[in-house]
Amino acid sequence: MKNIDFPVEEFHKILAPRPTVVVTSKDDNGNINAAPFSFVMPVSLDPPLIAISSSPNHDTVKNIEKTEGFTLSIATESIINEVWEMAKEVPSDENELEMAGLSEEPGKSINLPIIEEAIANFECGAVSIEKTGDQKLIIAEIFDISLRSDMIKEGILDVEKAKPLLHINDDIFVIGDHLRKVNE
Repeated sequence: MKNIDFPVEEFHKILAPRPTVVVTSKDDNGNINAAPFSFVMPVSLDPPLIAISSSPNHDTVKNIEKTEGFTLSIATESIINEVWEMAKEVPSDENELEMAGLSEEPGKSINLPIIEEAIANFECGAVSIEKTGDQKLIIAEIFDISLRSDMIKEGILDVEKAKPLLHINDDIFVIGDHLRKVNE
């Protein structure tokens, strides 16, 4: 098989699939904003830090810059349509969780809702927000995690049961439900 040249500005389309999460924030007036993200990764274990990257014009970024807090919910196959609904542009005072028909529960550590239908919810506080190219990189400390008890197996996420949503590009996703150990 011969290698081909691929446009570097399209790298994210082959650095895939990426975990899909829903980031929930609120503005100064208390309006809830929720949007899917796949530019997400752990960056430290001690302290527990996670990073997301987004367009600086996104309501989520503007909210986090002002309030610092947000929740991050792991998306799964069971809510794929709701996640895609939240990707739509809507006025900043419209609650995307309600629009998508998802249920809110109060967070434990920060004054933001978590998503009842998500298999796991992280409550986070921004510790760093930096402009990186055409994006803003938000690094946040994880204060609390709520995880459905049936989603953990042998100390790790039971992907075969959870069926996490993995993003490739636009409306193209992979369902991560196949576990394979090395040398098996």
